[in-house]
Amino acid sequence: MNTYLPGKGLVFPMQRGPFQNNGATPWYSTIALGTPGQPLKLAIDSGTNITWVTSTLCPPDQCAHFGTGRFDYQASSSFTFTDCLQRPYSFGPWGTMQIESASDVLSTPSGAMLPMKLFLAASYGGASFKQLDWDGGIGLPCSSAYVEGRSSFLFQALLRSGQLDPAHPYAAFDWNATDREGTCQLGAVDDGKTHGPHVFLPWSVYSKVPGVEYIWSADLKSYSVGGEALATDVTFALDSGSSQFKGDDRIMQQTLARIARGGRPQVVLEFAEGEITLGAELYNVLIEEGPDKGRTLPQFAPLGLPDLVLVGSLVMEHCYTVYEYQVVKCGHEVYALAPVGIWLFNRPDGPQIITRSSSRGFIASPRAVATGKVTLPAPTVQPLRSTSVEGTWKNDYGSVMTLTVTGNRISGVYQSSTGSTGKYAVTGYQSSAAATSNQGQPVALAVEWHSLGKEPADPSWNWTSGLCGQISLVEHEEVLELSHLLVASSDFPGLAQQGTYVDKLRYRRSSSGVTHPLDADRVLQPKTDNPLTGDWVTTDGTVLTLTVQAQSQGRLGRVTGKLSGSAGSMEVSGFTDICAVESGLSLQSTAIAASQETGVVSLCGTLDLKIDLLELSILTCTPTTPALTYVQTRLSSATFKRVSVYPSQRLTNPQPVP
Repeated sequence: MNTYLPGKGLVFPMQRGPFQNNGATPWYSTIALGTPGQPLKLAIDSGTNITWVTSTLCPPDQCAHFGTGRFDYQASSSFTFTDCLQRPYSFGPWGTMQIESASDVLSTPSGAMLPMKLFLAASYGGASFKQLDWDGGIGLPCSSAYVEGRSSFLFQALLRSGQLDPAHPYAAFDWNATDREGTCQLGAVDDGKTHGPHVFLPWSVYSKVPGVEYIWSADLKSYSVGGEALATDVTFALDSGSSQFKGDDRIMQQTLARIARGGRPQVVLEFAEGEITLGAELYNVLIEEGPDKGRTLPQFAPLGLPDLVLVGSLVMEHCYTVYEYQVVKCGHEVYALAPVGIWLFNRPDGPQIITRSSSRGFIASPRAVATGKVTLPAPTVQPLRSTSVEGTWKNDYGSVMTLTVTGNRISGVYQSSTGSTGKYAVTGYQSSAAATSNQGQPVALAVEWHSLGKEPADPSWNWTSGLCGQISLVEHEEVLELSHLLVASSDFPGLAQQGTYVDKLRYRRSSSGVTHPLDADRVLQPKTDNPLTGDWVTTDGTVLTLTVQAQSQGRLGRVTGKLSGSAGSMEVSGFTDICAVESGLSLQSTAIAASQETGVVSLCGTLDLKIDLLELSILTCTPTTPALTYVQTRLSSATFKRVSVYPSQRLTNPQPVP
């Protein structure tokens, strides 16, 4: 039952839905929207600056989500559209939602009907949305200055309507994960829960990426995993609409790598005053619904936001949390809100995650309402850079690859959503210069399509792929665009005939990667007597010196070696089909990648086992501006013949690399 207590603000009861592995909080409040009121599951979300709801504008095959509710705007007598245009709204790694602007009334715990501007979802899709426990969200951004203009700010609207006391500018969350019940109290705090170990986090604007200043952020002195500092002097954010840790791709990937080494390391957040410590029993969470149901997984994911560590219910379920505003009275019943900071208090009946307290104590006395101007700090925006291809990427087909980088060498795992299912090995190179708004970062990859798992075999297991392109920064988003050559060395009935297939793939950062990637590099076996091993030369003097090793219990062949020309030599790495002969094929697919001073190279094709001829297509990528990515990759070809003596003994005047 919704509760209104005079002098105690408004209390929104909250429930905990099933924990799903999509990064969204499982907590929501059932609130009625429209006339008559339609009960909907709405997150009270301090990580957004909009109010939105899933609606019957969605076609039947869109907006599938676990919460299942849809607002029927046609059944509400108080509903009006405030615009006649439908437009996209980005939810970052989750995808893009189509929305329409509207207005209706929200039923508050006091029984009042509060007019609200909001967004109606007209379409969305994808696994992350599908696992969403709630039907929409009510934003509690850090300031009224950062609210999306066509959407109402609930806290501000309640002040203006006289339902909240401006002298008590608090939003307090109290969640009990064991009972799966909690509250969000607006306009008051429970003073009995504001004692004992605590941390105060004064607000500090997150300035790395324009447009997300609305998050409740603070300075983070250090972030450590297992006693090792993975980041210092970065930003922390507490987001009631989130569940897991998210943020900087490098920090999250290194965290997962450290956890994978074993030992159940602790995660420690150290602030200028105060410290939070989470053990493995808190960040390893049982997935209760969705594709990963029944698994216990560490809750860390890249978000593509540099120098940011963001978390939600993973911390808030173990704390009494108070967001504090500064109220500014601008006129008669006109109030603005500026951020003060976040207070966290250990729950006495839960794990004591606050391991060092702040010296500043919380006093639950009325706060003064300002009447003059309050100036928010301007973000010192740094030019957006993409430091590396490391992280998780998803393309428009839904295929996902998770990559790590050592120096400029890339390794990783690919999980395809087309053709065969399974996990596949990836290797390659990136150029040393990071992407900027004016220049991309070239990337070349090789993929071996022999599954690393125990899936049933099919003809594509003999195939390889070469990919080449660059990371570009487009409207403050990293886009990895790769030309793709799929080398089909055999027919796959019902799918494709033997040949080379051309595609262009566009990838974006993703929060859901390939879980527990299989690292084929750990199972190297001695050199095999493979036909590709040896020295190869073109008519213009370009030389390939290749060695093949067996990996992953003989499933795939790892290729290493050197590509040489007048410009010097470069290391190559890739894959070849070591099962071609036993599969009765006359063609052995091969894909290798290399890095040179001005860019990267991907070479892929087949070795004709009957005539001992290596024919390769060559993709060469050099950095361009985002506007010129259509000329980022050049295609050429070369035919290599085997040489019987070592190249250094035979070739005295090598020619340029193609």
